[in-house]
Amino acid sequence: MTDRGSGVAITGLGVRCALGGDVEEFTAALRAGTSGVTYEQPGPDLPASLGVVARQRRTPAETLAAQSPAVEPGLRERLRPLLSRATRTKQHSLLAAAEAWTQAGLPVGDDPARTDLDATRTGLVIAGGNQAHRLYQEMGDKFRKAPSFVRPSYAIDLWDSDLLGTASELFGVLGEGVTTGGASAAGNVGLVTGFRLVRAGYADVCLVIAPMTELSPVEQMAFFNLGALGAKTVQEPAHERSRPFDTGHDGFVYGEGAAALVLESVEHAAARGARPLAHMLGGAVALHGSRLSSPSRADEVRVMRRALADAGVDATRVDYVNAHATSTPQGDEAEAEALRDVLGEHAGQPWVNATKSLTGHCLGAAAAIEAVACVQQLRLGFVHPNANLHEPISAAAPLRLAPTHLVVAQPRHALSNAFGFGGINTSVVFGAAA
Repeated sequence: MTDRGSGVAITGLGVRCALGGDVEEFTAALRAGTSGVTYEQPGPDLPASLGVVARQRRTPAETLAAQSPAVEPGLRERLRPLLSRATRTKQHSLLAAAEAWTQAGLPVGDDPARTDLDATRTGLVIAGGNQAHRLYQEMGDKFRKAPSFVRPSYAIDLWDSDLLGTASELFGVLGEGVTTGGASAAGNVGLVTGFRLVRAGYADVCLVIAPMTELSPVEQMAFFNLGALGAKTVQEPAHERSRPFDTGHDGFVYGEGAAALVLESVEHAAARGARPLAHMLGGAVALHGSRLSSPSRADEVRVMRRALADAGVDATRVDYVNAHATSTPQGDEAEAEALRDVLGEHAGQPWVNATKSLTGHCLGAAAAIEAVACVQQLRLGFVHPNANLHEPISAAAPLRLAPTHLVVAQPRHALSNAFGFGGINTSVVFGAAA
């Protein structure tokens, strides 16, 4: 296979999660192998494992008060009134998007003198739906107390299109807009959708926002009863409980996070003098005919091969793999076996990493957060520590699992996987900028 040009440029990144309130903090924590997982006492009658979580590191109000250089001053002022009446999920998601927009150097406002961005050819993808579960629970509680307590704006807040419309208002996006689902694969589904919009010529620029999924105790208990949550018998030290590819794994740790990426045609980026941070070269989405949570090794193989073919990159040229690697025994084992099948004799060469060992599992935003991690590692020449990997599972041999310490490396091609409930398998391919 041969490369299909340089793909689609990535010109902006934004992230908010337990590792940091912006890309700079996030990257520093990745390098240091700092875990964002902590323990907080869960509510009465709830199992102790629900207290092992990776919460947001900083509130939106703290970010605005700090006058963070990650968000352009004019954009920050436009954000203030929107954040004052927004849900917590929307607040974090818009701040991540504003950081990506700022880094990409895209114009703010509707100044007619600005000709470097056609708003009608700027797309917007919201990668994930049903984010504000805690909001739904709160409104239900108010309704049970008195129906009149339910505020009318909830009729707008409850839709997945609410963030789409708010971001369109904030950034002046007038092109194609869409929300995409995908459970834990939502971030990659959104990236593939935005990538295809740009590659096919429907948009010059596409902002992909993966919003924060805020669970209420109701959803956390459902995951616990399903057996998917980790820290079942031991909760402390909390930062050691997310253990992808380790024999001590027993389920995922819930994390909070949001991320955004600006995708742009190479020609458009060059015309306005924007330097790509990396390139998205290809991606694929494939179902395996099930509504349940069980993984499918065969279909994980199929989607990775399709993504590589779409990118025009042979498996032997993959230097880095950001695995889905949630710390669930069944999922980790199926993915390790699938990677061995895809990489073949090359299986021992690329680094295979698990960002969720540090961030926890940020559900719908997980893949987009990991896309930011991939881009930063490609840009800056490192492989972040794979925390808590002490005794690798046998299925991982002979994969080259990243160790618990920083590795200096120069990966050129990264494969990033995400698999979701409902039989959704996704994989995307990134390439280092020249």
